[in-house]
Amino acid sequence: MNKLEINTAQNVKIEYNLASLGSRMIAFAIDYFIIVCYYFFCFFLLDSINMNAGDPYLFYGIMMALTLPAFFFTLITETAFGGQTVGKKIMKIKVVKLDGSRANFYQYLSRWSLSIVDIWMTMGGVAITSIVLSKNGQRIGDIAGETSVISLKPTLKLSDTIYEETFDNHPILFPQVIKLSDKDANSVKEIYQTAFDRRDVGILTALVQRLETVMEVKHPEKMTPNDFVLQVMKDHYSMFKDK
Repeated sequence: MNKLEINTAQNVKIEYNLASLGSRMIAFAIDYFIIVCYYFFCFFLLDSINMNAGDPYLFYGIMMALTLPAFFFTLITETAFGGQTVGKKIMKIKVVKLDGSRANFYQYLSRWSLSIVDIWMTMGGVAITSIVLSKNGQRIGDIAGETSVISLKPTLKLSDTIYEETFDNHPILFPQVIKLSDKDANSVKEIYQTAFDRRDVGILTALVQRLETVMEVKHPEKMTPNDFVLQVMKDHYSMFKDK
């Protein structure tokens, strides 16, 4: 999944997962379905009171007035719900500024205004092409408004990070893990998971050899390569969890 990377004022790098094209299309379909249902509701409501039997100009005038909120549905809901329409809420995606903060009304207005061009006039072709080709998954409206759409779905569980469940009194067997950065530890986790999933002893052996080189330590003969890697990951967490 592509990511939106930003640097805060404190020079801290933060990553957001960009919403997938599929989730954005489904969210749009949900919103469009709601709009269509509202149009039909208004039509049948007026028809049920025989409004259609009288002056047709009056009928269409009232119809336009009643359905006006549907025309601004996306703009109204994104502004009210902080970057989410009903469809976006269901799909757990959200419009944000490129710095990760909440967009303002004028940015939502830019997205909504240009949706006429990149969605409605081109049947979504321009929007899809722009989302696929742009670095931050932006359609024309996003580029104009300096926004993007991120996913709010958690992609990692606690067990998917270097912060494995350990006890406070967990003994650190390899203090040399101080030579591993958080990025190194995450790489170790990913490689180990690959070796485990594939049941590939070769990958695991290569990982152990690399850890021995970087940490300048030899894993005990009584400890299996699998246990050695797990111990290294737990030691790393125990050493850095309070820092």
